[in-house]
Amino acid sequence: MRSKRTHILIAAALLLCPASHAVDVFNKIDELNYYEWAAVADVVVGGTSLGENGRFIELRVNHVLRGAVDIGETIRIDLKDANKNRRRSDYPHALKMPEETDFIVVLDSPRLTRSGERAFGLARGVRSVRELPVEAQQGLVDAVRMFVEIQNHKDDRVTWRLIGRMLEATNPLAVRNALEQMVKFRRGTLDHLFSLRPLFDHPDSAIREQAALLAGLIIERHGGLDVPEEAALMAELIGVARRDDDVEPRVAATQALAAFGVGRVVTVLDEIAASDPDQNVRYSAEKILLEYRRELQREALRPRLDEASN
Repeated sequence: MRSKRTHILIAAALLLCPASHAVDVFNKIDELNYYEWAAVADVVVGGTSLGENGRFIELRVNHVLRGAVDIGETIRIDLKDANKNRRRSDYPHALKMPEETDFIVVLDSPRLTRSGERAFGLARGVRSVRELPVEAQQGLVDAVRMFVEIQNHKDDRVTWRLIGRMLEATNPLAVRNALEQMVKFRRGTLDHLFSLRPLFDHPDSAIREQAALLAGLIIERHGGLDVPEEAALMAELIGVARRDDDVEPRVAATQALAAFGVGRVVTVLDEIAASDPDQNVRYSAEKILLEYRRELQREALRPRLDEASN
């Protein structure tokens, strides 16, 4: 297996992990990535909680990513309404935004209170609040800013072109969200393979996994034909499948290799099925090989069946 990556920065790790304090219980349940999370909101801001003021939480705005809000403004957020309407089977504890803690929040357009002041509802209820880690705050805000700017485009072709460009971003959260969106919606072209290949050695295992999955989807969509720099790409995927430190990238790379045509990589798959130390990786290779050999048997029997039917 590849040696452990000692060069992973703490800040990058924090960018890729959910916050772990005031809203930890919500982040564990909320599976939306930041790109999807921000998509529905009229207003997206980052700021510091000033604590409760009646039924509202007051937030001093430090970052404006979307919406008619000013930096330095104090806004009121209707946290009480969100907690009242939460699904208690999923969220047994009320959401809290402790004073002097930084958050990024997605909000609805403001409404006027009885006193004539603006108040903001939470666009995703209690799932609308995520804590901003001190060590990686700017990187997270920058990534969400990118997502919001992409979402502001109304042309689907432009949106996906910009998401594809994020594969080469230096911000790991931007890369990870771009990969997740492209895998989820089965996007990607042969040209994207050039951007994916450096990611096979990324410090974050989830990025390595998603990069291998997306490469496999692209190769499969094109029938394994006209793949640019095919030999080098195949060799790199074999390297991930055989030597990555983590199970998930090895499984993803094993599956991606089959997209080239199982017959071309059958020796590698046999080796993985026989020798990988993890059962999940061995099973993935064994399943591909089993389906391949069953298909070979069906092909061998087909002339006899055709002859018998005549």
